[in-house]
Amino acid sequence: MDTPKGYAAWLQQIMQPDNILMSIRDAARASNVTDTQVRYWVKSGYLKTVKADNGAIKLPYDQIVIIRMIKTFLDEGYTLNGAVKKTQETKDLGRSIHHLVFSSFHNIERQGDETIFDLGPLEGEPDKHIFAIETPEKITYVVK
Repeated sequence: MDTPKGYAAWLQQIMQPDNILMSIRDAARASNVTDTQVRYWVKSGYLKTVKADNGAIKLPYDQIVIIRMIKTFLDEGYTLNGAVKKTQETKDLGRSIHHLVFSSFHNIERQGDETIFDLGPLEGEPDKHIFAIETPEKITYVVK
């Protein structure tokens, strides 16, 4: 086994963008919208901000995803209120996917060209685990 124990927890930890903050201008540029749009969305309560140590208003990295989703729905013809509502629905689905993925990995190992994901025990049968085995060609699931 080529992967160190605890890799799943380590991977979860480093993938958390909770300390990445961007200025309104940088967030706007990264999302292909104007500073004015971002400021309006902040004022309207559609985006969450934090105050940096120097007093500047910053956007947490996860808000970039929200900005991009709102813009996408606006580009598809939604009103701003419709785009925000659709963004919330999509965000809820994304949160569910994130929760499923990050709470499911009990361990990750590499064996040759396979990556083996231990997705945890079966309910009521703690000695049996579900494994997802990924190769360049496919993903298979087994219970062991």
